[in-house]
Amino acid sequence: MQVKCDFCDSYFDDTLENCPSCGAPNNHIRRHAKDVPHTIEELKAYCEANKVPVEKMHFHIGENYKGPRAYGIYKDGEEYIVYKNKSDGSRAVRYSGKDEAYAVNELFQKMRAEFNEHKTAMVNQAANRPVKPKKRGFHFPFKAIIIIAVVLFLIGVFIWAVVDDSGYYKYNDQYYYNQSNSWYKYNAGKSLWEPTTPPEEDMDDYWESYDFDYGYGIDNFNSSDYYEGSSWDSDDDDGFWSSSDDSYDWDDDDDWSYDDDGYDWDSGTDWDSDW
Repeated sequence: MQVKCDFCDSYFDDTLENCPSCGAPNNHIRRHAKDVPHTIEELKAYCEANKVPVEKMHFHIGENYKGPRAYGIYKDGEEYIVYKNKSDGSRAVRYSGKDEAYAVNELFQKMRAEFNEHKTAMVNQAANRPVKPKKRGFHFPFKAIIIIAVVLFLIGVFIWAVVDDSGYYKYNDQYYYNQSNSWYKYNAGKSLWEPTTPPEEDMDDYWESYDFDYGYGIDNFNSSDYYEGSSWDSDDDDGFWSSSDDSYDWDDDDDWSYDDDGYDWDSGTDWDSDW
């Protein structure tokens, strides 16, 4: 299928990530990753088979849900609508068009990104639960193990920080992201990240952080199609979530399996943003 470039108006294949004429990102890319749901019914079946906690996560598949704090997708006539209902009940439409596969993938991406962001909170919550005291006995010097582990961790973090300058930068109220010396700029008008060149040769003075902060008022770069995961975060973030990663096993049940007993899914989600 041919799509029209939003920047130079030329037509090209919808599976390409960038326009071959001007290099602009393809905002209408059709994802073909293995086993990714392409229809609303396939998405329902995927969630059921993998026990995705859609109700707790406030995702409504095939439903025009009108209540606050919700993500969803439904068909209206010939068009598919992907939406987010904010805390005040107002609605932000992420996609409205006839491409069902694209619409489903937009919601599917958000679903995986939301789960992985909340998974960190679930892990922390589980770690802070009180543990029943055990009977005293012979123990290896536990404090020594902890001290050694902390020292090794700090050394690793220091080495990683020295060799890796990836992260968020802010220049003239515009956010940038550096990933392995490849630069990206956040387009607030389109709510997406785009490839770019750094505005300054030395961007160190404009460094913000390694990690995403909701206070930035932008989308997490880890949720973009350009993000590339690494061994540091292969299982705990959105690195595997790149639409171009056809090798990822989307049927891995463990991705959605985690003990969320007592976890408040309403916490942690920025319900007042557009997406």
